[in-house]
Amino acid sequence: MRVPSSLRRSVLGLIMLAFGSVANAAVIDRMLTVQVYRLCDNAGSNCASLGPSGNNYFAAETNKIWAQAGISVDFNFVSTVNSTALSFINDAVPGDGFADLSSAYGTMGPSTSSIDMFLVRTVAGAYGEAWLGAGGLVIAMDTVMAFNGGLGRLDTIAHELGHNLGLDHTTPGNNYLMTGGGTRTVPTTIANITPDGLGLSLLTPAMIANVRDSSLLTTVPEPFSLTLAAGGLLVIGLVRRRRA
Repeated sequence: MRVPSSLRRSVLGLIMLAFGSVANAAVIDRMLTVQVYRLCDNAGSNCASLGPSGNNYFAAETNKIWAQAGISVDFNFVSTVNSTALSFINDAVPGDGFADLSSAYGTMGPSTSSIDMFLVRTVAGAYGEAWLGAGGLVIAMDTVMAFNGGLGRLDTIAHELGHNLGLDHTTPGNNYLMTGGGTRTVPTTIANITPDGLGLSLLTPAMIANVRDSSLLTTVPEPFSLTLAAGGLLVIGLVRRRRA
């Protein structure tokens, strides 16, 4: 049902009066589901890190970054993989590369409908790798967690997901998410991720338009319908209060 614009303005006006301005709030209408695999050694020990305590996979930072594009990232832990060799990815060694890991587990390689994320100990010469325009990434958690004196490289997973969503390396400036890792300014705290603080991990309008067409995304319930319902309840509450 199409909601008249006058009613939309009235309801949103009441909500803004009650809760403050929402002009800068992101409209989250897409979801990216990431299936997580954790690599351990052959005995099931010495596993890759899951990320900071209480913030597995840097989920808070990743979601704040991708909120720019109206995307929520949902991490779903699937299982551990016991393989000492594949815990240390080296694409130059036959049988020990990211492609070998992907073909042996998860969706068996690049996918246009789902994303598998493998957390390994190291990736030779990189913080992570990802298929371009298809689902699948590997993250070198030992290297990521050691970054900046142990604070961790907060934007790596968000950056590699950008490749999955079809974005290549660009250099519009050091503050942008998809700038190459050698020159990108990495946020040291979530408070410096756009739109706050230093405004880091930026996405351009063109990048946002590009990723929102990805088949890896699913649609979430229309945010405005939820806003409208909340606004309706607010209006009813105000009316009842005045009558009382």
